[in-house]
Amino acid sequence: MAGGPGYASRVSEIEQALYLGAGEDASFAVLHRAANPSGVAVILCPPFGWEEVASYRPRRAWARSLAEAGHTTLRLNLPSTGDSGGSVDDPDRVAAWTAAIGAAAAWLRGETGARRIVAVGMAVGGMLAYRAAAEGADIDDLVLWSVGARGRTVIRQLRAFSKLETEQFFDGLPQPPAPPEGTLEAAGFRLSPVTVRDLEGLDLTALTVERPVSRRVLMLERDGIAVDARLHDHLAAQGIAMSTAAGDGYAAMTSHPQSAEPARAVFGEVAAWLAESAGLAAAAEAAEAPEAPEAPEAGSPNAAGSPRPVATDRLDGGAWSEVPVELDAGGVTLRGILTEPSAPVGGPCAVLLNTGAVRRIGPSRIWVQTARRWAARGVPTLRLDIEGIGDADGADVGYPDDALFHRPELLTQVSQAMDAMRARGVGTSFVLVGLCSGSYWALRLCAADDRVRAAALLNCRVVVWDDGLAAGRYVRTLVTERPSLARIRRVASPQLIREVLRWLVALPGRWLRRLAASRQAGPSESETDRVLGRLRDSGKRVLFLFAEREPLADELERSGWRAQLERSPGITFEHIEVNDHTLRPGWAQEQAQAALDRFLDGALGAEEAAPLSPTTERA
Repeated sequence: MAGGPGYASRVSEIEQALYLGAGEDASFAVLHRAANPSGVAVILCPPFGWEEVASYRPRRAWARSLAEAGHTTLRLNLPSTGDSGGSVDDPDRVAAWTAAIGAAAAWLRGETGARRIVAVGMAVGGMLAYRAAAEGADIDDLVLWSVGARGRTVIRQLRAFSKLETEQFFDGLPQPPAPPEGTLEAAGFRLSPVTVRDLEGLDLTALTVERPVSRRVLMLERDGIAVDARLHDHLAAQGIAMSTAAGDGYAAMTSHPQSAEPARAVFGEVAAWLAESAGLAAAAEAAEAPEAPEAPEAGSPNAAGSPRPVATDRLDGGAWSEVPVELDAGGVTLRGILTEPSAPVGGPCAVLLNTGAVRRIGPSRIWVQTARRWAARGVPTLRLDIEGIGDADGADVGYPDDALFHRPELLTQVSQAMDAMRARGVGTSFVLVGLCSGSYWALRLCAADDRVRAAALLNCRVVVWDDGLAAGRYVRTLVTERPSLARIRRVASPQLIREVLRWLVALPGRWLRRLAASRQAGPSESETDRVLGRLRDSGKRVLFLFAEREPLADELERSGWRAQLERSPGITFEHIEVNDHTLRPGWAQEQAQAALDRFLDGALGAEEAAPLSPTTERA
């Protein structure tokens, strides 16, 4: 697939995005190649759900550091997660996840010629990696971080968390319809009844591996919590060479994508342990006696005659296909996934923007579902990572402060991504969709850029950024709404408390400066008024969608701007009764996706009626 200016269908050979397999069980992965291979290659097997989302950027840093140490590393998205194929309701997910790790190991061995394949698994990812090894996968050694012996412990923890957050999501609101019996939702991620059952039934102490004496396992603690003794003893009893080490930094790496930090100490511990594996691989090579795994049993994922996975640039979903893309934005490499229709209708290209520091899949994977659904309707859709998020260039911890999401250069990066798509011939205009910070970028560009014909703004928090905005809103909430102590604790992060203190200290000076300015210049139009006025007069299709207790919704109502905007025939407001900014409950996600589809219907109708600028032909 040839690329136009600023566009590439694949990332560089050092960091290569690809798909393993095909269809609903295809796995998206990123391969980090070592310049000086050690003979050991690594598969990073992720945790589940929110921990997977939060740790995505740190795991990228981990893979890069492993590659620098000589270990070519594959970062894996399991089927029905991340950018991989499939949905959570597909059957036999636990079996599919296990098979995907086995297939990835076989492919990595063939691709790199590595003497030893090491699976590094976090939480559920580690459980699945051991299960794959026990079923004959081409895995020599294992690193297990915060991995327990029994899946029922994982399910019990998820159920407890789900109950707590559900009470918060609908506190004081009508209860939505219950999900199907047996379904488990936690932190916005759903497990089907079959998947719950299969995970609950997973007991690693009932599984043994072949060739135990030739294997090594490193078990890592979790922030001072000891490794699972039951699992450790089971592995040791098989004759496996066991090691344990501190696993400090798990919580810091998995708590929130905006503040998640790479666990450098753990990276160092694992690197030192892998150096021993590299020594074993070198010794085997020197003796010209590479270890060869016994032939897997018939029917196993890697049995003789079974098809081996093929790495491709595309995932084919029938009515759509997906391709990893790389975009240059003024020297900063942005990355994303372009979902293309098999039958383009012509017209707009949709661009789905990051929600805070959540990568391109969107909250609870909502952008993946939206992109594929819209492409099936004929609309090419780009899921974009901007600087410092997901797989884009930038700092490993790029957004410790909310103000950083509102830098003007990020608007420029989104604009340059549209340049690249237009040069490619993908779309003749653009529909922008964002939640939280992504809706801020969409709003500002919709108001200023004629190429943007429509924008869906989900829980937009601000029209014009002010450094004291979050703190001022929080103080006003405490004064006017009398919220519960539980809500105060839930919202009051250490960062917000620092902002409140700075805001209070600076408040007298702000009042004096505003008073002096008003006396000198008299009443004047604010920047917020100018932006909203341009949006109101643009004639573009715009959706404002708000959940409960969203500050901007109240501010637009009080200021009279909502009434003004609603008088524009293309601007609509919708509301979802849920107390959650990122719309994590499955019911809220369904409401949001239905609203987005209605918005797209209107945007496509407006596109047909609007005059369009010519674009270059598609290569």
